[in-house]
Amino acid sequence: MSSVLENIRYRQMELVEGQYLAETGLEYPEDDPFRKLVLVKKDRELVFDENYPYLQRSGFKYWINHLANYVGSFTIVRVLSYLRYGLYIKGNRNIWKNRKKFKNGAITICNHVFRWDAVSVLNACRYRELWIPIYGDQMMTSDNWFIKYFCTIPVPSSMGGLRKFNQAFDQLDKEKKWFHVFPESCRWEMYQPIRPFKKGAFSMAYKYNRPIIPFAISYRERKGIFKLYGNQSKPLMRLNVGEPLFPNLSLPRKEAVNDLRDRAHKAMVALAGIKNNPWPSSWGDE
Repeated sequence: MSSVLENIRYRQMELVEGQYLAETGLEYPEDDPFRKLVLVKKDRELVFDENYPYLQRSGFKYWINHLANYVGSFTIVRVLSYLRYGLYIKGNRNIWKNRKKFKNGAITICNHVFRWDAVSVLNACRYRELWIPIYGDQMMTSDNWFIKYFCTIPVPSSMGGLRKFNQAFDQLDKEKKWFHVFPESCRWEMYQPIRPFKKGAFSMAYKYNRPIIPFAISYRERKGIFKLYGNQSKPLMRLNVGEPLFPNLSLPRKEAVNDLRDRAHKAMVALAGIKNNPWPSSWGDE
């Protein structure tokens, strides 16, 4: 594998002084920021149309599995995230001090760069449920149990399914539940620049008049005990929590969504310790 420095956009990126360059040896696309790089190995087939129960959370079986899932996320996965990646949370006070602004719920966003980033955001949110829209094919893999009972809702494959999908989030909004969205759409392992955003999270923020809480994962050099074990090609990580951003409801919908997207992208670039980010906030029609 070639050095990450051979990626054009990595050469264009300029970090804030003192920030660590995550040199993973991986190569990434230069022309399509939404290209899926993680292969999905299906072991079942599901159809996400108007007949699929998008909001599955009834019955003893669901709640016992959901409880086990969340307990594991707050304990086992949190410990493993630290042991493997040295991951810790910085800026958690931004959630606590603004808690009154979140009385009707909030939408968290984060760059999508490793397997447990959603769990890391969940831990930063201190025992709140996070409802997450996901690609449906992820629920057709061996990770089905973890994904199904982690408060996820698959993006549908039909217009009838889209109505049920929207109804599910409308119901969750009435219950003041929190949402989490990866605006970069898909996971690029240990990628450092902040990629362009799709509009979904910001359209939801406008529709439900909810604040966006930006998170960004940045990287640290392996030092100390972390030099003695683990995958030395992978850097250590830090999850940075930003101040909430609110949609400007005085603007027309399209302008308000674009404005919030642009502000959120700028905030995440700063949280990630990037001075010059090689990607714009939007791409194509998004």
